[in-house]
Amino acid sequence: SLGASGGKEEQPPAAAGAAAPAGGAGGGTQVQLNVYSPSGGLNAIYHSGVEVLGAEYVYGGGDTSFSGVTAQRPKVPPPGSGWVFYQAVSLGASRVSREEVLRIVTEIRRDFPASSYDLLSRNCNHFSDTLSRRLCGQGIPSWVNRAAGIGASVSGVFGSSAPTQAPAKADGGAGGPAAAGLVAGSVAEDGDLKGMVRWSSVGVDNAKGAEPAQALSSGGLVTSDDGSTGELLVFLPMESPVKLQELWVESPDSSSAPSRIRLFANPPSLNVDDAAGGVAATQEFMAPAWAPSGRGTAVAVVLKVNFLKFQNLGNLAVYFGRAEGEDEEAAVSVQGFRLCGKV
Repeated sequence: SLGASGGKEEQPPAAAGAAAPAGGAGGGTQVQLNVYSPSGGLNAIYHSGVEVLGAEYVYGGGDTSFSGVTAQRPKVPPPGSGWVFYQAVSLGASRVSREEVLRIVTEIRRDFPASSYDLLSRNCNHFSDTLSRRLCGQGIPSWVNRAAGIGASVSGVFGSSAPTQAPAKADGGAGGPAAAGLVAGSVAEDGDLKGMVRWSSVGVDNAKGAEPAQALSSGGLVTSDDGSTGELLVFLPMESPVKLQELWVESPDSSSAPSRIRLFANPPSLNVDDAAGGVAATQEFMAPAWAPSGRGTAVAVVLKVNFLKFQNLGNLAVYFGRAEGEDEEAAVSVQGFRLCGKV
């Protein structure tokens, strides 16, 4: 094996796809490490992400100061990323609340900008280890990031000039900013920017179900989680900067239509509480003018944005919630979502 010298090297479980408990079971929010390899089997190198609350958080590199941490569908790397799901490893149960889990993820997002990615010292597995320690009090199994340890040892012996290849800047991992899930898109004739959204990296916080980002991309229903406040926070990274002019949103009916929509242009980091009012929005829409969309009970609204505030837009965050005085726990839902503008 490629284990480091000086002791017994921990080995990956032999059965691919099997869950190998790495912490206590029982109550609390279950946390799982999803491991990928180039072949989908035993290998010398691995990519990983941490699955919690129905989403998998991964880290990748890129030429941007924005966070390299994104949420993706669990165990499903984007097409073309080069990774194949290998196995799931149970990290145990986190004893913190759902709100605390989301707060921790937001904090760690700030600490892992895409530009700080380093193949040997700060890769996707280092991120997974950090998040695991915050949520469960223990790191990931050592075999997952074994290659980085070996590479760092070699670098320490030969110096930084030893590698003959250019330093890796991007993880190429599932869901990260460098993932090749979608080829850079183009703007439709009618100004639709859907092709410019990097859907493999879209994140949706406080949503019901395991695949809200996929539902959003296909026009499916996305609803705030049961037992939580009626809020949704959508993160939309772009393949390249765009100029946003308007946002079209559809809701299944007027009762579940958001009465408050806040937009954030290029936010460095954001959680639901920040988006609800803790941070000033780039533009806010109170009591949007919902009208029948022509599809059954569905209603829709077109929001014209301040064009000057949404130029050179690389990332957009959209908050859907309830206005002050309304039932905060009443669910909000969207089932259609369209950005219009130009590059």
